[in-house]
Amino acid sequence: DYLVEVSKKAGEMGFKEIQFDYIRFAVDKTMKDVVFDEADTGGRDKTQAITEFVSYAYDELAEEGLLVSADVFGTIMRSEEDAAAVGQEYGDMAEHLDYICPMIYPSHYGDGNFGLDHPDLHPYETILGALQKSEEELSAYPEEERQAVVRPWLQDFTATYLKHHIKYGNDEIREQIQAVYDAGYEEWILWNASNNYHYGGLEQ
Repeated sequence: DYLVEVSKKAGEMGFKEIQFDYIRFAVDKTMKDVVFDEADTGGRDKTQAITEFVSYAYDELAEEGLLVSADVFGTIMRSEEDAAAVGQEYGDMAEHLDYICPMIYPSHYGDGNFGLDHPDLHPYETILGALQKSEEELSAYPEEERQAVVRPWLQDFTATYLKHHIKYGNDEIREQIQAVYDAGYEEWILWNASNNYHYGGLEQ
């Protein structure tokens, strides 16, 4: 209720879209100490709890004329284990959103994903593979239930923490954007934690 109230206030101030970041359960090691009491969970698992929130927030905010979007992990489209751990079911969430924004940074995929030795070295192929998986996941739902527009997050940072990585600059940004278009999607967002973006990558 608090998040919805804040969102409505943002709408009153002139914002047209509310984008929820990290609607998920934590996965760090301290989670083993968390008690999910039946009185609170009501028999719901993590996925049901997250989907219920998204549905509730959307219904409340759509009545205010606001667009609603949410960020999700890219790996949930390939791993039922990851989806269950964080409580994000890609297709179910997409039913209750205007935009769904998978974080499909090449650096976030392990070696071998999409048939690539080290995905961070292949920005175009990784983004294309992830969005093809997105379409595969969403196509399993009836057309009338496929509400959300897919608007992926792209990587505008260099993952120096990886053993196998490349420096991301204008060319790598452009490759990712082109992969979005080639996959049949039209929108995207860039992420850099320091807000240092390569604007040259946006030039045609």
